[in-house]
Amino acid sequence: MAKFDEKFKVAVDKGYYVDEHGDVYSKYKKLSLSLNNSKYYFFTIRVNKIRTVILVHRFVAYLKYGNIIFEDDIVVRHLNNNSMDNSYENIDIGTQSDNMRDISLKNRTITSIKVSSYKRRFTDEEVTQILYDRKNGFTYKKICEKYNTSKSTLSYLFNNSYYSGVKNIENL
Repeated sequence: MAKFDEKFKVAVDKGYYVDEHGDVYSKYKKLSLSLNNSKYYFFTIRVNKIRTVILVHRFVAYLKYGNIIFEDDIVVRHLNNNSMDNSYENIDIGTQSDNMRDISLKNRTITSIKVSSYKRRFTDEEVTQILYDRKNGFTYKKICEKYNTSKSTLSYLFNNSYYSGVKNIENL
């Protein structure tokens, strides 16, 4: 089980709570929330004289589900995939797989295409030629110069099966 995060209990003990719309209150007033770079709302409290950040969606999940949010492989989910909607019915817990399924198929496909095109440095044909060159005695240095790439990229090509559709080096 992951380590319990004391700041959530401290916040509850100090009288912080969240209404059904996701607005956060101290025992005195409604809080003005801040937005981090990942577009999650947060507020700060003092724990043992140290100012600490509490993400609102995690606080809602803590209030709703308790310590289960600290278990290994449990993530807090925004069911509508809007990280700024911390309403009670939009916050749930589950696995990372559940979390990914919250994203629409269209957006998952777009992200997948962006990631795969970003990570692919070479076409299948280029990889086949690089593997052929290596099998025929080319050194890493010579291949790096020929294909204007780094040694680490070549090492990745030679030791991983990321490029689907590429012939195995033994079959060249």
